[in-house]
Amino acid sequence: MMETLTPLLIITPILLVLAIGLILFVFAYQRRMLQHQEHLRELQELRQRQMLEAALNAQEEERRRVARDLHDEVGGMLALIRLNIGQVERKCAENEGAAETAHRSKELLDEAIQSVRRISHDLLPVVLDKMGLVQAINSLAHSVPADSGLEVNFTHNLEKFRLEARQELLLFRILQELVNNTLKYAEASLITINLHLEDDKLTLRYTDNGKGFNYDATLDAGSSGLGLKNMQSRVDLLNGAINFFSKLGVGIKAEIVVPVAFFLVIIYNFGLIN
Repeated sequence: MMETLTPLLIITPILLVLAIGLILFVFAYQRRMLQHQEHLRELQELRQRQMLEAALNAQEEERRRVARDLHDEVGGMLALIRLNIGQVERKCAENEGAAETAHRSKELLDEAIQSVRRISHDLLPVVLDKMGLVQAINSLAHSVPADSGLEVNFTHNLEKFRLEARQELLLFRILQELVNNTLKYAEASLITINLHLEDDKLTLRYTDNGKGFNYDATLDAGSSGLGLKNMQSRVDLLNGAINFFSKLGVGIKAEIVVPVAFFLVIIYNFGLIN
């Protein structure tokens, strides 16, 4: 009997060890595969992020080029034409019809010059570089056409703070997209903007009291007509999160939360901001 059990007693531990080894091998293999897949996913996300950032950088560079061309060339030519028309207007003082035509042409040119300046400012907000996000938002609020009937209410707690330049630009473009959407589609009378820094995060809240839209249906349709994808892309580059809500008849609400680990503190009392 013992002779019969002896081989079994010898083989059983060996088989047990082999089984345990096989289980450990499968477990280790699966873990390596998961790590490999996670690594590939991270590389893919990094590549997508780099491509997105490169695309947005190229877009900003093109905006700068067009803004400079508008300001320096088109704006300069319009100013020269206005000067010439002013001379014609003075020479036509005795001819009321010609003088009136010259005067009206000068008024139209003034409107064109203002439009060029506004477009150039939208493409390249100089105040953002020189004065920071808070002043740029104030400038954006004051640039809303008076005949739109739209009031902009902006509050913040960043009196002595500035953000890193890239973050300021991304946040400004997000806000610019929201304001433009309100102007074009919302038929609103009030925009409320709040920029609040607390602990390790910055929160940008935006609301309007316009007619709103079916947000879920817009997402389901894959529409990017309202710039939602552009906003999301910029928020992703900020390592932030966006919560967006809208439905018919209740306007829109957007909240963007961004980590502040890389923000720069600039104290006005030190004279670092003029």
